[in-house]
Order: sequence, then C-alpha cells, then structure tokens
Amino acid sequence: TQARYPPGSIFKVVTAAAALDSGDFNPDSVVDGGSPKTIGGVPLQNFGGQSFGPITLTEALTNSVNTVWAQVGERTGKDTLLEYMGRFGFGQELPLDYPREQIAPSGIYDGRGRLLDADAGFDIGRVAIGQGGAEGAIQVSPLQMAMVAAAVGNQGRLMRPRLTERIVAPDGRVKERVNPSQAARVMSERTADQLGEMMSNVVKEGSGTAAALSGISVAGKTGTAEVDGATANQAWFIAFAPLEDPQMA
Repeated sequence: TQARYPPGSIFKVVTAAAALDSGDFNPDSVVDGGSPKTIGGVPLQNFGGQSFGPITLTEALTNSVNTVWAQVGERTGKDTLLEYMGRFGFGQELPLDYPREQIAPSGIYDGRGRLLDADAGFDIGRVAIGQGGAEGAIQVSPLQMAMVAAAVGNQGRLMRPRLTERIVAPDGRVKERVNPSQAARVMSERTADQLGEMMSNVVKEGSGTAAALSGISVAGKTGTAEVDGATANQAWFIAFAPLEDPQMA
C-alpha cells in the first residue's frame, strides 16, 4: 500500500484499457512495432532491440512491444490516459482505513517526489509503457496493480479493497459481514472481455508462459522495470484466473 515501484510493462494493461475503451483502437488494430522509434523526441527501443514490423495490439501485448504501446499512448493522448488512470484509482489514496504514512497514491511522480497532473510536461509515450524520466515517471503500489488486474477480470468494475470479510463473536457466531462494494466502472464489459483475452494470450504464448497452469486459464502480464542505481531490475507479474470465471487476482 505504501511503497512506490516502477511498474514497467504491467502498466500496458492500463494503457490498453484506455485505448480500447475510448474507441481509438481495438485488439486487431495494427501499429508498427519497429525498433527504434522516436517517442517524445528521443529514440525508444524494444527489449533486445527486436524489431517486429506492423503487428496487432494483441500481438503487441503478447510480446510486450514497447514501441507499439508508446505510440498507442501518444495517440490515445495524455488526457484520456490520465482519465482512465483516475478510474483505476491512480492519483488517489487507496480507500483503506490506514494511517496516511502507510498509504501512497500510485501515479506520475517527478524527480522531487511530487505527484503530477495533466498540466505537467512528462513523456506520455514512456509513461504508457510503465516508464518515464526525471520530469515524470509512473510509480505504483502492488495493491494498486492487483486492483487493475481484478478490474479487468471483474468485467470492468473496480472494487474497493477491504481488509475484513466478517466480524465473529467469541462464541463463533458471525456478528457482521463486510460486503463487497464497487468503487468505479473503469471500462465496459466488452472492453474488459477483449483485454482479458489479450492477457490470456500473454500466458498462452507470450512473455508470461511460466504462469500457465494445468486446467486453469490464466490472464496475465509481465513487467521488468529498470531501477536507477540498482543491481537488479524490478520484476512484476499481474494476473487473474480463471479467465472464464475469475476468482483470484
């Protein structure tokens, strides 16, 4: 709830939700995945310098193609991407009854640790792939990204996280149940279904095949974020399962 980590490519799920739900793209939209591409005035490369050529968004998520999703972020636009980030809960404290020093909003931060809004001059293309620079980089908490995965699996509905399921008396009787409550409608059910299928392809044949489970269809996304001054990268995986009737994120 409180640590801020660079998400890397798991943030492409947020970018994809904005791009698909706004109607600017669909899973079969074709974008050039060549490498390098000039994004925000600076060349951006795919992992290992691999150049893909024209590919669909489904293929681009399956193979986590940076240059495609950076272009998608630029074309979708800063305002639209930030709107959908807000729907997911970015830029706000998580709705948990925690002391303030134990909760940090996920969002775009500058080099001085300030949370930025749409008026700031950050590189939206690099933010769209879970990166950024000193002028503004995306940073997230693990719980926020679990909520992103859950919202896709929950037909586009973002639920409030809760610590308590029930309150039990000393004699074992259930005195009170804490029922689920919806925080926001992030995307349409159709968009969530499309995005879930795209994420399942990541696990079937893309960067997330290590997460495949026998008899259970998993929808997920991998991420590897470079950390300044660190000797290792920040590794991520978000997912929900089963795809057809999600129970766990």
